[in-house]
Amino acid sequence: MQPKSPEKTPARRTFQPRIGACNPAAVTGALQAARAPLDGKTPDLLLINDPQRGTASQRVLEGLREHYNSPAVRVLIATGSHRFSAPAQAAFEGPLRQLGFTSIGWHDARATDLIDLGGWRAHPWLAAARAVLAIGSVEPHYFAGYTGAHKTMTIGCAAYADIEHNHAGAMEPACRPGHPETSPVHHGVLAMLRTLAAGRRLAAINLFQIGDEIMAAAGGTPEAALAALIPRVQQTYLHAIERPADAVITRVAGPLACSFYQADKGIKNNEAAVRSGGALILEAACPQGVGQDAFFQMLQQAPDHRSTLAQVQARGYRLGDHKAVRLRHLTDPACRNVRLFIVSQGLTPAEACALGATQAESVEDALRAAGVAQNSALVCDVQDAGNTCLEVRPA
Repeated sequence: MQPKSPEKTPARRTFQPRIGACNPAAVTGALQAARAPLDGKTPDLLLINDPQRGTASQRVLEGLREHYNSPAVRVLIATGSHRFSAPAQAAFEGPLRQLGFTSIGWHDARATDLIDLGGWRAHPWLAAARAVLAIGSVEPHYFAGYTGAHKTMTIGCAAYADIEHNHAGAMEPACRPGHPETSPVHHGVLAMLRTLAAGRRLAAINLFQIGDEIMAAAGGTPEAALAALIPRVQQTYLHAIERPADAVITRVAGPLACSFYQADKGIKNNEAAVRSGGALILEAACPQGVGQDAFFQMLQQAPDHRSTLAQVQARGYRLGDHKAVRLRHLTDPACRNVRLFIVSQGLTPAEACALGATQAESVEDALRAAGVAQNSALVCDVQDAGNTCLEVRPA
């Protein structure tokens, strides 16, 4: 009797954030650098991200009293298209009021009193301001390249229709994390920024955070404050492989794992690293199921990329449509033909099927089902895939 051959195990490479030392003292230097674009004057409007962003804005605001005459300026919370309950707003405002800020507003993208700035409409406080300081945080963004204060003072304060118009560009495959130069969304934001700069002084402070810890900070013009932090963000989150992987495992945990709609960021961050016809495995709890009813309904009605795109073109783009269009482009045999597997107790097999995926009990089961067993196969295991980004960069 012939001895049983050992099971072949494909080479597996693990990628995770490269965490360096934190540097909360960098905020002081960033505040100082932000004075130059404002010509040393106190801003008449401060813009901060809403609670969904997790930006440590309060730590920056605490330093304003040292670098500016008074915190008694307007503070506008740049919500973009998000909305928050009255209790959530009150809880978020509490620490701001303790710092002495009393004039606090919340942007409403659907409000009727937004002001035309020439090509897009913005919150009245932003339209009236002449010296604006925005506080943002920089991280890879799968269709804008990077987040940051440049988005806080544009998309964060824009009308819903203008946000939709900008985000429609996210359907383009050229949109990738860490590559703003190829993103029509990013170029649209820069065009909005140029319009905003007419007759106004704009300054920004950007933070780079790991959770609540400030790793780095930069100040200056919105463009300069972004450019200064990109190398640190790239060093932490961006990884390169020499050839497309046969399978990419994307592991998403924390708030992004609440639903497939949110955990999809792990897919978008890393889909360019898997070869066409390969396999992509998403591991995420998804206790809220698929999330976003309109997104799921579209996928139920449109089983392939062509029909999904046709549906968007027929009725016009809606926020979130880019996720459905690009998911179908990834899995459609007529496009990239990537086999998608989902390891999640929060989804049913029927829901996974509607997403164009196969449900698996474990990552190992998914790899076996995908037929990834050759010694020559390259399997990439991406930890914290909601932030970590993998791309192919030939040597």
